[in-house]
Amino acid sequence: MILRTRLRTAATAIAFTASATVFSPAMAQDAVPSPSPAPQAQTQSFDDQKLQAFTVAFLAVSDVKEQYTKRFQGASSDNDKQQVQAEATQQMEQAVEKTDGISVDEYNQIIQSAQTDEALAQKLNGMIGETAKARN
Repeated sequence: MILRTRLRTAATAIAFTASATVFSPAMAQDAVPSPSPAPQAQTQSFDDQKLQAFTVAFLAVSDVKEQYTKRFQGASSDNDKQQVQAEATQQMEQAVEKTDGISVDEYNQIIQSAQTDEALAQKLNGMIGETAKARN
């Protein structure tokens, strides 16, 4: 499912804010992983207004990711790739921060919750699809 892939991509992209994960073209192929049997985590609930803000931020992050994936693939050295990665991370964070109603921390919490909560992941997929249609 394309939207599930895009959601997984955004999760990977925003993960850069918390770690030094290597920016890779694989991001374009994977997004929110299917819920896995992990230790029982307490599921957070998010209101529809917060989830709508998430979808707007998610689409903005996806746009940034697309731009920087191309630049990353065209980078000629590891140093250039690291520079592109750092710039992409900054732009993704700014895309979330510019979205009314959500912070980077809240965005990351929703991503993490969607990774273990199939119902939330499905709801987000639907909302992202509707928001994407409205944008076009």
